[in-house]
Amino acid sequence: MDTKEIIDILNLFSRKSLTKLIIKKDGFTLEMEKGNQGCISTDVEEREVPRAETKFDESTDYRVKSPLVGVFYEAPSPESKPFVKLGDSVDKGEVICIIEAMKMINEIKAPVSGVIKRINFKNEELVQYDDVIMEIEEYV
Repeated sequence: MDTKEIIDILNLFSRKSLTKLIIKKDGFTLEMEKGNQGCISTDVEEREVPRAETKFDESTDYRVKSPLVGVFYEAPSPESKPFVKLGDSVDKGEVICIIEAMKMINEIKAPVSGVIKRINFKNEELVQYDDVIMEIEEYV
């Protein structure tokens, strides 16, 4: 299942009166359930793809985590330059990427001032809640 299919399913699910949906296809499971307040939680299980191990210096690096499930975008539009690149300096509160979830654009802002040390996702990749999107080496 590709990212577009997942987003289409999320959008359709949010508009319908369904309260729970489970889709299983080729070792991939997408499970969605609406809570009492109309919130949607997703649990996506997929064959694990090994990612490169990274060393994380707890003293100076800050992990920017995704606040929701959605699609990562490095720029405001396909024709635009990315918000940030590796090695760029950022100020606290500066937009560093956007995440689209159910046709809503969510700006992700730098929580600290520093230098972009790592970007863990490529443009248009699906991110999960609490995934580390970027790492910023905070100015001391």
